[in-house]
Amino acid sequence: MSNLNTNRLTQIAILAVITLAIGYQSLQSMRANTWYFNALNILKQPEGSITAVELKLANDAIILAVELEPTQSHYWQLSAYIKMLNLAVTSEQNKNNLLVYQQAEKDLLKSLELRQTWSETWIALAQVVSYQEGPTERVYEYIQQAKKFGPYKFDVQLGIIQIALMNWQQLSPKYKALYVAELNLAVKYGYKFYQVFDVAKQVDALPILCLSLKFGPHFEAVRARWMFKKLCN
Repeated sequence: MSNLNTNRLTQIAILAVITLAIGYQSLQSMRANTWYFNALNILKQPEGSITAVELKLANDAIILAVELEPTQSHYWQLSAYIKMLNLAVTSEQNKNNLLVYQQAEKDLLKSLELRQTWSETWIALAQVVSYQEGPTERVYEYIQQAKKFGPYKFDVQLGIIQIALMNWQQLSPKYKALYVAELNLAVKYGYKFYQVFDVAKQVDALPILCLSLKFGPHFEAVRARWMFKKLCN
């Protein structure tokens, strides 16, 4: 009888410990999620209107989220995005661009370690590494991973086009072929395609894009639109 009671008490104690552990983990997860959405809500406003102070708040929030629950891939991805956005907002003040790129790359690699099938993460990684190295073989491999998991995603096509335009003078033939192929795919997205013009302006490559669009039947509809006539004629 004594042994039976001891076994029951042991089982109850074990169950209590497990319950406490699950409860603690659930609480940590809820707190992390709250901080994550805190950061996300700050970033929902138009990019150009986000201030350095707001970005710091978003960065502090995502740091807390990652500390509380480091196994969430989307937390790490948002952390990298905030770093790159902060670099754009404070570009004149920031003297450590390379360090920021390296930190963002580390966050994206951690995100991919936890979830390898997000094409958006792969193309973000390709972009961040291209800022450091140019159109290298490593960047090309990351692009191929993005295409593998998101072959028809516009964000992937837009990222590839940006990398190509940004590094035009250094592009190898296979990169130029990739650029043309993605441009042909992106134009099928109708009004979304006009984001390509924004990207080209951001990297000072509008003349290259305009020249690319002046030839070929795929771009007839684009050439007839006011955006092309305004920016390319």
